[in-house]
Amino acid sequence: MSAIIRRALRKAERARVRAMWMAHRAHGRRPIAVFLGDSITEQWLEHDPGFFRGKRRRNAGRGGETSADMRARFERDVLKVAPRVVHIMAGTNDLWHGDPGPEASRAIANIADMAARAKAAGIAVILAAPPPIGANAVPLFGRPGLLPILREGVARLCGPGGPVHVDYAASLSDGMGGIRRELTTDGVHLTRAGYHAIRAQAERALAAALPE
Repeated sequence: MSAIIRRALRKAERARVRAMWMAHRAHGRRPIAVFLGDSITEQWLEHDPGFFRGKRRRNAGRGGETSADMRARFERDVLKVAPRVVHIMAGTNDLWHGDPGPEASRAIANIADMAARAKAAGIAVILAAPPPIGANAVPLFGRPGLLPILREGVARLCGPGGPVHVDYAASLSDGMGGIRRELTTDGVHLTRAGYHAIRAQAERALAAALPE
């Protein structure tokens, strides 16, 4: 395991502990939004706690998880919690160490299934495209070439009457397929500035999913 990945996992563990503490404080209150994802979502709480604090937004990110892992806990962490909206950002780890399937078909199917189950339960859905992967991080991934296909697949699941689509590359991109250096720690995970950069997009997606 590379030093980059070890550092990311340590940060993810710290974020998980903080998420558990905040979830305990909010016990018994139905959240407005649940943010389901991997370490990119999990570390959002650590680096931009103000995005969640006092707003009934629950961070349900877990480091290292694939779309299949998220699908397996979707009932417990989303449907039983019954938020008004779920923000799903999945697929990065499918390309790192998971099994995305031919042309990322398995990962896309997992994301589509979660979106359909949320809709059936009356929960609005935001689907976030997997963020860009920096050139320095590409060698760590098993199938980085599938990222554009996966991102396009997520976009196709969205549209009129369906999930709201958000692509944080609009706020993060370095123009060369990666993330701007000051916004990432390792080409995949975000710095505090990175999370602040995507905040406005996330707020707009929430507003679109939950119109007054």
